Amino acid sequence: MPGYGARYWADRTASARRRTYSKFRGSDTSDVVVIGGGLTGCASAYALSAAGLRVVLLEADRLAEGGTAGGTGVIVPQPDASYVSVENAAGRRVARIAWKEAERHAREFSTVLRKLPLRSDAAPASVYLNARLADEAASLRREQAMRKSAGLDAPWLSAQAARRMIGTDTAGAIRLRDGATFDPVRAALALAAAAVSKGARIFEKSPVRRTKFTRKDAIVALVNGTIRTRGVVVATAEPGTLFGQLRRHVESLEGHAVVTEPLAAAMRREAGGRDAILTELAASSWLRWLPEDRILFAGATAKPVPVRQRDKAIVQRTAQLMYELSLRYPIISGLPARWGWREPVVSTPDGLPWIGPHRNYPHHFFAIAMGWHGDALAWLAARAAVRHFRGESRREDEIWSFARYL
Repeated sequence: MPGYGARYWADRTASARRRTYSKFRGSDTSDVVVIGGGLTGCASAYALSAAGLRVVLLEADRLAEGGTAGGTGVIVPQPDASYVSVENAAGRRVARIAWKEAERHAREFSTVLRKLPLRSDAAPASVYLNARLADEAASLRREQAMRKSAGLDAPWLSAQAARRMIGTDTAGAIRLRDGATFDPVRAALALAAAAVSKGARIFEKSPVRRTKFTRKDAIVALVNGTIRTRGVVVATAEPGTLFGQLRRHVESLEGHAVVTEPLAAAMRREAGGRDAILTELAASSWLRWLPEDRILFAGATAKPVPVRQRDKAIVQRTAQLMYELSLRYPIISGLPARWGWREPVVSTPDGLPWIGPHRNYPHHFFAIAMGWHGDALAWLAARAAVRHFRGESRREDEIWSFARYL
């Protein structure tokens, strides 16, 4: 397969077709500096600049070439975890607010993407939490019951109704509204372009060496210059070497994804609806349709392997995912994969991301550990950052921050 290690979204919008931004040099000032040029960073730059703040975005490599290019391109109206696990870990109040906020920002983000001048192929889609087997249905029923008890929308589909919608084995499913599919790379580039139109300045190939702070402001130090700023948004997925103290707050795994060759007509007739996003809480897998009648299937999350073993692991995980996909849709058995890649998955012990300030880093606002499918939460983080730097934070914002464990 020519696509081992290659990422579908990166190939779809090659680097040569993207706008190039210059490197940062010299000294400057700004209201807010955004570190990280993925989906979350670009969304934050757009939201902050649209709110009237002077914004600089710094990307160590090229925009949207990191984790964004390895994502699934789904907007899911919930955090990247089961409701039961979050309520058990963080309590009902935190879980209920998290789900309500995720639903609202999923709707908002889809609307924002569709209104941007540059296309990101955003389209509405239903999300199906499927139970393939009877014992999985019992667990999913408990998930539904706890959601409904918390006042959340969680309609149950019978096995017969779910089968018509998703075209695979099912003992019942929860159907969620307000989901969407989109191209994450094109969305990040569209948000960046919109941020520039609002006055933001963007720099590529500009890695940050460190940040320092005083009582009044922060200083962002780069190889070729410094920026003095009133605020820093850290949108780097993981703490990295810049904020190593925070590594104990995150869990780092590796997920994998495949994109198939186009399905033949006979295959398409038995493979469910094209506007469906399918996931299974038991298997932690995600499926969506792509243009040209391809399927993107993601999962196979495991502990990271040493660098020397990554190529072999991608081949193995690609085969594993294609086998699991054929179990769900036997008609496609033998269909080859065209792309297969690994993707770092950074999450937290309770499944909610870290969005907010940290007492050890004055003037900093973190938007990290989004998990596999935190695209809707990228917009939530962007809006929360606007409120934070304008002094308008809400009580609901605290449930995403480090303060929930203090």
